[in-house]
Amino acid sequence: CLTNWQEKSLGDLILVLMAEAVLRVILGWRFLISGLSNVRRWPNPVRTASILFPKGAPVLGFIATVLMVVGGLGVAIGFQTQICSLMLIIFLIPTFNLHFYWLKILPTMVPVVKNAIGDEKAQDYFRSFDRQSFHAHEVGLRDNLVFLAAALYFMVRGSGAYGLDNLMSGWVVRFFKALPKHDRRQIPPKNRPGFN
Repeated sequence: CLTNWQEKSLGDLILVLMAEAVLRVILGWRFLISGLSNVRRWPNPVRTASILFPKGAPVLGFIATVLMVVGGLGVAIGFQTQICSLMLIIFLIPTFNLHFYWLKILPTMVPVVKNAIGDEKAQDYFRSFDRQSFHAHEVGLRDNLVFLAAALYFMVRGSGAYGLDNLMSGWVVRFFKALPKHDRRQIPPKNRPGFN
């Protein structure tokens, strides 16, 4: 029979593990969907890679797409989560430079394109496009920081409670050993973390 405190702690733990699983699935899904979009829109990833890496863009565009698809799928289902999270981190690092590139280039392109548009209504549409595209790259930088932090968390943590890594633990490559488990019963109640 569990005490009220133990029941509350167990309930809180289950909620944390469920929230962690939702975060992992959403993070993986986001990269999987983007990676599959790159497959459908090929050779667009090559053009994007050529902005940062003029030499070897076809190979790097392919590698970026593989990192997104395989890394995203693995994180989403919680399989080889640490390796797949590292794949997402490797993908994300150069994307910061891509956002900086567009934030630097877009303002120089806008006047040229705007002057080439003669129709007033088309210029209004373009002004909206200009604001939105610049804003998208500003937000993209911040989003990438969140993605990077989440991927780093799962690279260290692994899949958590609700991932395939738990069903196939003998096959899982782990970068870090599991943290030692503390027996909360050995800690006096007033000193326990989260004790109210």
